[in-house]
Amino acid sequence: MEILLRLATPNDMATVNESYAEVGFVPSNKGELIVLAYRGERIAGQGRVTKVDADSSELGGIYVFPGNEGLGIARTIVEFLIRNAESTVLYCLPFAELEGFYGSMGFKAVSHMDKVPQAVSKKHQWCNATYDKPVLLLEKFK
Repeated sequence: MEILLRLATPNDMATVNESYAEVGFVPSNKGELIVLAYRGERIAGQGRVTKVDADSSELGGIYVFPGNEGLGIARTIVEFLIRNAESTVLYCLPFAELEGFYGSMGFKAVSHMDKVPQAVSKKHQWCNATYDKPVLLLEKFK
């Protein structure tokens, strides 16, 4: 079955954030680039890009709903968000076991921590204090 994408609208925010709450992700806010992935009539996954400052954004909230794993949904979402992010650098905070997945799309370990925006650095610290598995800090230059 084909995977179709559409941008989330303000009317989708409650549903988007309910899904994020189920997995303990930070809620989305108005103004983020949020994409929903569909298989047929059902939402199968979602993801977002949050603007951090004039030059950088954070790719995050990549969530494939249970029963939709292994179908390429995460890759489709991430590729779309990379193409549509309006930033020089895109940061990503994935769980450590996803390093190869994000690496296959050009993300690498942050090379200069002193250049990482404070908001991203703080979120990275929060993630590692909150989740029961390690969270990486990766970057991709466009």
